[in-house]
Amino acid sequence: MNKKSIPYGQIIKWVIAIGVPALLYFIIPQSDAVSPEMRKFFVVTAWAILTWAMNLMPVYISGLLLTIGAILWGVAPAAVVLSPWTGSVVWLSLGGLTLSVIFEKSGLMQRIAYFFIVKTGGSYKGIVTGIVLSGVVVALLVPNMTGRVALYCALCYGIYHALKIKNNSNTGAGIMFAGFVAAIAPAWLYLSASENLQLVNSYLKETGHAVSWMDYFISNFPVMLIWTLVLLVMVRILFKQDVQIDGKEYFVEKYNELGKMKPKEIKFLVVLVLLVIAMIFTNIDAGWLFSLAVIACYLPGVQVAEVEDLKSVNFPMVFFVAATMSIGSMSNAVGVADLVSSIVMPLLQNVGNLGMTAFAWLTGVITDMMMTPLAGMAAFSPLFIDIASKLGLSIVGTTFSFVWGVEQLFFPYEWALFLILFSYDVFDMKKAIKFCTTRTVLSIIFLILIIFPYWSLTGFLK
Repeated sequence: MNKKSIPYGQIIKWVIAIGVPALLYFIIPQSDAVSPEMRKFFVVTAWAILTWAMNLMPVYISGLLLTIGAILWGVAPAAVVLSPWTGSVVWLSLGGLTLSVIFEKSGLMQRIAYFFIVKTGGSYKGIVTGIVLSGVVVALLVPNMTGRVALYCALCYGIYHALKIKNNSNTGAGIMFAGFVAAIAPAWLYLSASENLQLVNSYLKETGHAVSWMDYFISNFPVMLIWTLVLLVMVRILFKQDVQIDGKEYFVEKYNELGKMKPKEIKFLVVLVLLVIAMIFTNIDAGWLFSLAVIACYLPGVQVAEVEDLKSVNFPMVFFVAATMSIGSMSNAVGVADLVSSIVMPLLQNVGNLGMTAFAWLTGVITDMMMTPLAGMAAFSPLFIDIASKLGLSIVGTTFSFVWGVEQLFFPYEWALFLILFSYDVFDMKKAIKFCTTRTVLSIIFLILIIFPYWSLTGFLK
């Protein structure tokens, strides 16, 4: 009987994932500033981050082990480790992922995307432009980035395959990158469109600095719409058409096949519109509203979703979100924020809001190289809130600038959402790095020259 041997590379990864945390346990000295619980926190966090970064275990299993291990080892009480489940962000993630599945099954996704592509001409430039512009609408209706990335990757790969575009061409890569831009960039248009923004806003809420949906919209929609258009132009310049395609007839045919809006689509659209109205005009947390929207989809007389649809929901991602948030909860409980603040604050005494904004962005970019965006935000958002508060600087501006940095990357491994795109094998690593690096460089320029002045004008830097 043949026994399956473990690949040598996998063994090395496990040695790193176990060895580095073990080394930290013995290197970090116990003192008045570093308690035994804090030392344990660094160990379990390092293990989780390395495990996620090297993809050693399914995120559900590693997140579950982090949660149970932290409780059993006494890093923090169970009430602290499991506290994310009592907040709204986890439920927002669950609701958003479920609504994404229902959105795709309803046919609204294809209808919106094909409408924009047909209106923009169906050429290569028209396809890229139509896909990105459709994201402005889809981001409002599908309040989950993970779900939107999955939807747009599938849609764009279908277009790439149907038009028989050759592998690793600029044309194929441009269409796929347009889908990623459509899923990610408009996430900053609306507070409800990103689980990342909702996560940091939940931390701001704990300190009394939460941002309302409308305040965020006023201070971000205009500049982030410009940012979305900047990325559209970037894709069209970096990946100029190198394959002749004629997609107009294809998209017109596909759009016509959808016919008139079906009752199911109309009812689901009404549910989504009511969800948006509730987010704008009520003080109910978005997480609870998303859950109510999912429930509404199954009510008698509405019934726009089937029980089978639930099988397509990415439930493991919900546990991953909770696990990453528990890192932030434990960090606060063991006093990591106070320790790091005491070290960093002397260096930031006279930087001002602009300097703090740039520092937060840079920290976010570096953090994303070492851990997942969610884990980074869970671990460092409370820290930046604390530092900005003590220095009398903008807590809101600093925190959102950090998120802006966390979402930038140079290599595919840095963000699971980009890995989804990369896994379709339409373009090579060179094109991936070209897209990511250009986007990252543009992000800091845009932050300093456009976003920061506009935030100052609207009072968002409160």
